[in-house]
This record gives sequence, C-alpha cells and structure tokens, in this order.
Amino acid sequence: MSILKDIKLWLTDLLCISNYDRKVERKFWKMRRLYEKGGYINCKRALRLENILQEKYQLKISRRAKIGENFQIRHPMGIRIGPTAEIGDNCKVYPFFVAMAAVKNDRDLILNHVRRHPKIGNDCMLCSKATVIGPVTIGDDVIIGACAIVTKDVPSHSVVKGLNQIRPKRLEEIPDKYKVGL
Repeated sequence: MSILKDIKLWLTDLLCISNYDRKVERKFWKMRRLYEKGGYINCKRALRLENILQEKYQLKISRRAKIGENFQIRHPMGIRIGPTAEIGDNCKVYPFFVAMAAVKNDRDLILNHVRRHPKIGNDCMLCSKATVIGPVTIGDDVIIGACAIVTKDVPSHSVVKGLNQIRPKRLEEIPDKYKVGL
C-alpha cells in the first residue's frame, strides 16, 4: 500500500510542475551556480540573472542566500528570500512565500554579516502567502501553512498555522527517516 501511495504522490508532483515552473527553476539554479563559481564576471552574470528573475517572473531570491540541494520552487510568483537566509535540503516553496529581515537596512548588521533572515531546516514545506520574519530558526520536517506568520523559533516535526500557532506533528505524520531518534 505504501508503494502505491508513493507512486501517487510522485505522479501528482510530476503533473503539477509546468514547463514554466521548470524554466524558472533552471534559470534560478544557473544563477546559483554562476555565483558559487566566484569571480567578477560570474558574479555580474548572476546579478543580471537575478534581476531578470525578479522583473520577468516576480521571483526575488538573493544569490547570496544559502540554499540546500533539491530546493523546489512551485509556481514561482512573488517569492522573496533575503541574502542572509539559509534553507536546507529538500524544501518546497510555494507562491508568495516571504522570508524577510525584522530590521531593514540596519547598516551595522549588514556590515558585520549578522544573520537577519530565517534559517530553515531540511524537508520543510513553505506554503502560499506564508511569512517568516527575523532571524528565527525553523527545524527539520516543518510545514508552514498558508497565510501563516512566524516570528519565533519552530521546533522540528511541527506544523505552523496562523500567527505563531505551532502544533507538533503526530507520530504517524513524521517520516520514517526521522523516527529513529524518537
């Protein structure tokens, strides 16, 4: 039964991704690779791609943000992720997600490279119109629901809805790879 459920989820994910989404995601990863290569020319090209993504697709993910492997952008529109944000592996981001700093343009924090944006763990789902504000830490395997606002730390294996309403996941909701330590 589990294999059929996995196949159904895989097909659902496959059918939900349009060519538009894939095109934007490819441009995003091209920008990331150019920036990570380093060098003056590559950084300028990455900046140009970042500006194209922002103007054409309303996707503002800073090239300086630390983003893990298999980061998926679903229906890329209105997504904003700041330069000091850190996002783990296998995260999915849906439209109009915002990861913002609590203090805008504080020159001392910017010059000292202090983390002003959220740090998000592995295997997280960041739903539509969710907002994460400030240097909060979000654990692994967290679902931030639609229209949720997060301003404080969230433990691993939780669901967030509304304004900081955090509910731990039930044991049957936690994936098997995380049940080893429980």
